[in-house]
Amino acid sequence: MYLNTRKHYLSKSICLSACIGLLSQCLNAMSRFFFSSNLSEPDMLNSTIFVFNISIQIIVILLIAIIFGHSLKQMKNIMSIVMEDDVEKMGLLQKQYIPDGISTLKASDIYSLLEIWASIMIFIQVMSIVSSYQYKRFVSDLYRLIPMDTFEHAVDFSAIYNSTHGFKYIGMFSALIIGIFVSAVFLKDRFLKILSVIITAVFILAFCIFQMITFDMEIKIISIVWTSVIYHGMETIGLLLFSFYLAKHYKGL
Repeated sequence: MYLNTRKHYLSKSICLSACIGLLSQCLNAMSRFFFSSNLSEPDMLNSTIFVFNISIQIIVILLIAIIFGHSLKQMKNIMSIVMEDDVEKMGLLQKQYIPDGISTLKASDIYSLLEIWASIMIFIQVMSIVSSYQYKRFVSDLYRLIPMDTFEHAVDFSAIYNSTHGFKYIGMFSALIIGIFVSAVFLKDRFLKILSVIITAVFILAFCIFQMITFDMEIKIISIVWTSVIYHGMETIGLLLFSFYLAKHYKGL
């Protein structure tokens, strides 16, 4: 059994989730601007910012669960119209009489991909909360060992802080890449497979070789960690582009 080409449950769910993720990142960035008080203290140790960010992530998890849950429910209702024993026959009839009006993948495959992506999207948000909490503890201990009371201490602290920051994103980045690669396997899409490998290679280079960029703003040291940039870009803009790609190149996705 196949879906109608006008149905885009998978790409819409991923797109909406990515938009929510992008909005949450914007809110998190704004919270750093409005709630940052102690200029010599890392934003990670600011309790107000931390609680705000965690609250936003919990809301994001609930919204993602609602989005994918709704899509899965709709698909289940559509698939339940046809008796299980007649699913294959229905698929053959659809391919024979309306080949241009059916989805690229079978409904069961799209449903499986929806389940996979729902798990991945919720997993990365949950892991983000857990890793943020654990990393906050690490930064707190580091701050006690190297208080940022002098410029030299601030530089040393920032170097350690940013060089360890990449570990926070490894698991979440891997989940996203696996999701894209699994989708490519279902679709037999060589481009997505190659793209997954390239992005992974860039992330590994960023993690092992690329140096962070540090800006001395006199009152605060700001550093750009490339692993963070790659991951957050992937979970927002990257997933948006991925959803557009699915909707444009594959019918019913």
